[in-house]
Amino acid sequence: MIFSLICGFTTLQTVVLLMLVLLFLTELIYLFAIYNSVSRYVRQASLGRVAYATDLPTVSVVVYAHGEEADSLPQLLPALLAQKYPSYEVIVVNDGVSFEVQNAIALYECEHNNVYQTSVPDTVYNVSRKKLGITLGIKAAKNDIIVLVESNCKPQSDSWLCSIARNFVPGVDVVLGYTRMMDKNGKKQRGFQVFNRVLFALRYLAYAVIGKPYMGVGSNLAYRKDVFFANKGFSATLNLHFGDDDLLINEIANARNTRIELSPESIVESYHDDVQGTWSELRMRYNFTSKYLRTTSRTVFAAESFLYTLFWVAFVAIIAIFLPQALVASLPYIIVVCAALLVVLLMWLLVWYVYRRVAAILGESIQSGLVPFYLLVRPLFVFYYSLRDKGTRKSNFTWQHLH
Repeated sequence: MIFSLICGFTTLQTVVLLMLVLLFLTELIYLFAIYNSVSRYVRQASLGRVAYATDLPTVSVVVYAHGEEADSLPQLLPALLAQKYPSYEVIVVNDGVSFEVQNAIALYECEHNNVYQTSVPDTVYNVSRKKLGITLGIKAAKNDIIVLVESNCKPQSDSWLCSIARNFVPGVDVVLGYTRMMDKNGKKQRGFQVFNRVLFALRYLAYAVIGKPYMGVGSNLAYRKDVFFANKGFSATLNLHFGDDDLLINEIANARNTRIELSPESIVESYHDDVQGTWSELRMRYNFTSKYLRTTSRTVFAAESFLYTLFWVAFVAIIAIFLPQALVASLPYIIVVCAALLVVLLMWLLVWYVYRRVAAILGESIQSGLVPFYLLVRPLFVFYYSLRDKGTRKSNFTWQHLH
């Protein structure tokens, strides 16, 4: 081998060197062919290279309101009714909300001719109440474009509807947005847990950009009513409580009919008493439903995590193998150690660059300089949730009643 002939390296030393180089190149493919595609798309849109609808369609906003989350409706409805949009209606799906909230909704119905309320029957059991509620809301909708948002959310701009709906040009049936999770006081989160949420979103958004959409999140999502019913709604997943967003999008989205929308005006914030607890619960739900997704994403991203860890193993091996010789001033070994350090530094900078751009687009604080470290420890986080998930799997099926 070339290194062995020129520098007298052993086969083991040569293999470790080649591993580091190949793993570095592989990570570059992930970073710039997949993850950076989101930033590229947003830039293309900002430069006017993405075609948008000149005549905005009439839309129906469906709000699923359930339990305590519905207590935020008095904050959401004014934000929805303040949207600068030519023609739209708001349909609130009441699923066990308090009398106070019902009265508040009724008051808005009286004052605004584009606000309506429908309810999920209290006597319904052994079905997904959320899927039933969304279906009732869509059936009640007068318009073809359905925009979904949840009751504990709030658009950050009065142009939210415009930013989502402008994507419905001929041929586009699905638009995926982003929801930023906040605590009830409106305080931004930061650090490792935010990184996990950003990476989760980045993966499904990037896959949509490269023509392989596989899921969306129901708190900021839009699709055509006729596509929903052509798919027979949620009929394929009636045995599951969840999957009203990811599994449905997996069924109806494809490379030609799906777009993402990440303009600042399109961002929605969701508010929670316990952000991390809510995210943990959502993550376990998505972990379960992901097994039903028709996509290569699980394999592709699992491989990336493994290869990224292997990159660092190769780097540590190089230091352990070459550094002793480098310390006695052996020039080839010094060159290898310096080159390995340079590759790691370059990797760190590129990861920082890509994730920093994405975090800025999403309005998140993820401490970008620590992302390479976050990626390294993340497999432990995934393993923890896979173990924790095993004890809750039965509750995902509709024969288990959820309160």
